[in-house]
Amino acid sequence: MNKKKLRPIVLAGGSGKRLWPLSTKEKPKQFISLFGRYSLFDLTLQRLNKGSLFKKPIIVTSEDYLEYVEDSIIRTGVEPEKIILEPFPRNTFPAISLAVMTASLKQKDEDFIVTPSDHYISKNKEFHDSCEIAKKSIEGEGLILFGVRPENASPEFGYITAKSLEEDINRVNNFVEKPDNQKAKKMIAKKNVLWNSGMFIFRGSWFIEASERIDNKLFQEINKVKPDKYPKSLIFSPKKDEFRHITDAPFDKAFVEKNNNNYVAIIDAGWSDLGSWISLSALKRDLKNEMTLFPDSGQIREERPWGYYEILMETESSKVKLISVSPDQKLSLQKHKYRTETWYVIRGEAKVTKGDERFSMLSGDSVIIRQNEEHRLENLSSDPLEIIEIQTGTYFGEDDIIRIKDSYGRADLH
Repeated sequence: MNKKKLRPIVLAGGSGKRLWPLSTKEKPKQFISLFGRYSLFDLTLQRLNKGSLFKKPIIVTSEDYLEYVEDSIIRTGVEPEKIILEPFPRNTFPAISLAVMTASLKQKDEDFIVTPSDHYISKNKEFHDSCEIAKKSIEGEGLILFGVRPENASPEFGYITAKSLEEDINRVNNFVEKPDNQKAKKMIAKKNVLWNSGMFIFRGSWFIEASERIDNKLFQEINKVKPDKYPKSLIFSPKKDEFRHITDAPFDKAFVEKNNNNYVAIIDAGWSDLGSWISLSALKRDLKNEMTLFPDSGQIREERPWGYYEILMETESSKVKLISVSPDQKLSLQKHKYRTETWYVIRGEAKVTKGDERFSMLSGDSVIIRQNEEHRLENLSSDPLEIIEIQTGTYFGEDDIIRIKDSYGRADLH
């Protein structure tokens, strides 16, 4: 039985591009206060603040986000072991490897848990229980993944296929990172398939040896930027001239897919990666009043004959709406002169007219409507239809609607 504590590596350098314009390069989703005054990064630090299970975390982030990290440390009271500031984004494999290499200068044989800082977990006790189970199973060699039972065939996640799921820890037969829609549908139909949560446990000495064996060139690129000895200061900043030569490499592609010693533990802790408007909107609906998604918007709601819309946020270059279409209702056939729209279906089934095309969209699907392209949104089902609409362009007024057909005899409003 392994009684060693886990050293957390907290990944906090991502820019959350899929949640634009809420999440931006200047302030990505992990640092946005989505839960009152607390961010996902805050919640991650608090989740790891269990002294009987975890050591002080190593935080890997961009040098541009240091102020957010320092504010969170003050707000949560969680003291990190080290903060590694990346001068350029190089994805998750270099971030994880540099953290392990740096830590090994102080202690060669630590056990690590890697966790993103932009995911949501509602059940901390269940998370801790899963970590305890996985920790006890570390025997020197192998990577333990945390798998989540899939809800649908989504191309947003990696897929783990295990030999069985009967034990606490099960051997992985196959790992595929973010397959396309068709492949995801085939995979979810198989037995013993899980989504990859992006959290991993492993022994540091084994990981360093395996990384060098799997891709020696990439390993040497990262090894060149590690410190010569364990840094005395809290913050370590690699040299920019050397760091810029590191290859951009996602951990799942660079390591997990190529590693022959993968194992999986199921985690049932209310996990969501919040990686899209769809997952974010679903969580907001589940949490009801607990989640302050757009605290400054006032969430202006406008009733329409076909249902209603809410303005979630608006900037000079974008506008985000929640559109709810009642059963058997439809918006006008229309086009816009000054804006492009992207629709994300978050609930129900949409019948979409886009130019000469007419097709259905289900929850998880999206479509882009270009400027001056005729389009219409319909709900032919008996349940409400909800979409997130992201507008981009130069003008977002309701008067930028050129209406071609309308079921309600209107000549102006959307």
